[in-house]
Amino acid sequence: MPIGGGFLPPSGSVLTELSAVTRRAFIPKVIVQLYQSTPTLSAFLAAAEPISAGVSPITVPLQNTAMTTTSTTDYSGSFTAPQLQTGLTNAEFTMAAMVTPIPYYVMEGLAQIDAAVIPLIEARMNDAGNSMADYLNTRLWAAQSANTANDIFSIADIISTTNPSQANYGNITRVGNTFWQGNVKTATTLGSTAITRANMVTAITSATKASGGEMPSFGIMGPGTWAALSQDYIGSERYNITPERAFSDTEDGARAAFTALAVSGVPIYMDLAASENQVVFFNSSYIGFKIHSDAAFALAGPESLLPNMQLAYLLVLVTLLQLVCTKPKAQTLVTGYSGALTGV
Repeated sequence: MPIGGGFLPPSGSVLTELSAVTRRAFIPKVIVQLYQSTPTLSAFLAAAEPISAGVSPITVPLQNTAMTTTSTTDYSGSFTAPQLQTGLTNAEFTMAAMVTPIPYYVMEGLAQIDAAVIPLIEARMNDAGNSMADYLNTRLWAAQSANTANDIFSIADIISTTNPSQANYGNITRVGNTFWQGNVKTATTLGSTAITRANMVTAITSATKASGGEMPSFGIMGPGTWAALSQDYIGSERYNITPERAFSDTEDGARAAFTALAVSGVPIYMDLAASENQVVFFNSSYIGFKIHSDAAFALAGPESLLPNMQLAYLLVLVTLLQLVCTKPKAQTLVTGYSGALTGV
């Protein structure tokens, strides 16, 4: 129902008359209320690598055992004859296909030709991208084995010591293959459940050790856990003022707290989809999306629905991709922390 104009909205017959002869003053944009920021998904998509089709469209050669043997020798220079040692195997992944249908009705198009404030087809196409990103983010942070065989593998599927139910990750069983298991720890086994910088250093050390000495690229926490960690920083902040100057003299003013909490050089960010009282450390050299070069959020159509006796068109947003990790032990999940803030 329209609200009358002026400083005090009229009512009754005055409002009816006013609304009959006065156009609405629209803000020419749609303010989306449904979706949320997806920093982890955005980071993986930003670094996505294109692939093409084929059987086992994502195939990664892995070395999981030594292929040569080193020994000592004496003055004679003699050594044991080498033996053929096989050490290579393939990790093979399939892509997950996602579709978002977009309807377009001829009659609504005719009605909006010269009267559209927000073209409905544009709003639907914008929502299709948001809808697909929201679905991907939900699947990305799903519990282990919660996704179907047609979905992408979740972070929990990848950083695990057991096989997800939808399929062996990369077509390699984790039973007996410790090299293909993620680095999963509990805060208790690392020493303490408190959410502090000192305990994050311990977690980063575990991640570095598990990956053979490579530091993780970044960490992710839920907002309550991230806010709890920030409490360990804020009390230690120092502010230096140049003599005869003030904070107001700087372009951005005084910068308090942090957008990313850096521990031992590893930035830790918050993600609204991440579970609380845990931290995930990623090594981005070994994890990211592989996306089909011809179906990377591609739009198919429009196709007429006249064969269905309807004046309408149908478009479909199509994406084929998979979350691929070529070194699960370089990805670390530490659970069991306590103290995440609940009021944020």
